[in-house]
Amino acid sequence: MISIPNNDVNNKLISLKEAQKIILESFPSCDSSICISASDAAGRILAKPVYSTRTNPPLLLCGPDGIAVKSEMTTGASETNQIELDAPRVNTGTPMPEGYDAVIPIEEVIQNSDGKYKIHTQMTAFQNTVPRGVDVGEGEMVMDTGHYLIPYDIGALLTYGIREVEVKNWKIGLIASGDEIVPPNKNPLPGQIIDSNSYMITAYLKQFGITSVIAPVVSDDPGRIQEEILQLSKKCDVILLFGGSSAGSKDFAVEALKQSGTLLFHGVGMGPGKPASLAKINDKPVFGMPGPSIASLTALYQLVYPLLKQWGVPIPPDTYIKGEITQPVASFDGFDFFMMVNVTRNNGKNLISPVERRFGQMMGVRADAVLHKKVGTQDLQIGDVVEVRMLRPDFTR
Repeated sequence: MISIPNNDVNNKLISLKEAQKIILESFPSCDSSICISASDAAGRILAKPVYSTRTNPPLLLCGPDGIAVKSEMTTGASETNQIELDAPRVNTGTPMPEGYDAVIPIEEVIQNSDGKYKIHTQMTAFQNTVPRGVDVGEGEMVMDTGHYLIPYDIGALLTYGIREVEVKNWKIGLIASGDEIVPPNKNPLPGQIIDSNSYMITAYLKQFGITSVIAPVVSDDPGRIQEEILQLSKKCDVILLFGGSSAGSKDFAVEALKQSGTLLFHGVGMGPGKPASLAKINDKPVFGMPGPSIASLTALYQLVYPLLKQWGVPIPPDTYIKGEITQPVASFDGFDFFMMVNVTRNNGKNLISPVERRFGQMMGVRADAVLHKKVGTQDLQIGDVVEVRMLRPDFTR
């Protein structure tokens, strides 16, 4: 049976639900914005409404391919009373010739050998035309605050003469702390660890239009950690501080958070990710993120994402699928447990298999999804139907 490790569990942990409540109530909104080129704005959210600088179309246009006519000259036209006209040919979307106000589709007319046309359709003014300004008028609002810009919107902005837009601009600072941590451009010596978390989390955040500021790796020095936190808090909306949040002799992150501002909590009843913490520093949220990558990813999804969603960051809904568990999973009092799993399909069923727990990155590499075993739920037995959150596209169906 898969069980949850009971490592250094103490009675000071708050529940995951309580931690999320503190986060959302402490930092209800964030109004950072930036002006950027409209052509680069896909995936961003408007911070201000935008107004057309042009009338579109700027003049009366032809509807279908056909002939342009003066509507009053078609009065009385019918199948039994055809009228002969000398009329100009027009094409879809081209400006209407001056003095003409309607278009007869080309398939509804007969052209004589002399170039004139016989018509049998009586037209009304502006029939089969595209009126001036029917799309949008100059000065008209085309997109309001909070509008999520998709690639189609970029074409519309440029069509309406809008070259720059003010968009929400969330900036997140990332600090990796620890004497053993080295940046990715260095080869680690025995006992050293690459700062992979900063770049992993940056890749996740980039999907939602968030700018990341990766600070230089900070040593196990409370003063240096505090200095870097205070510097980033001046230019970032959120700070993620990796490592130094457990109970080791050189875990100084929590003390640095206390000295820099107000510590709101330290220790959450979730696994992995129990050492996570949160402080308010210069009115900014500073998350103490656990060092192991899987734990850091759990903290991102469970603690950071809810705040970003509340602020309006366009994080899409998670994809969930159901399937049968292939191994028993034990309960663990007081904890929400997040288990890396594989998803396979066999005889029309989704099979959910826990990934073997082990040190390093490969547990996450091998996983397709995450099983959230909520606090207070019963043991899982083989064949029980569970719901899992996909980490990768679901190729099983």
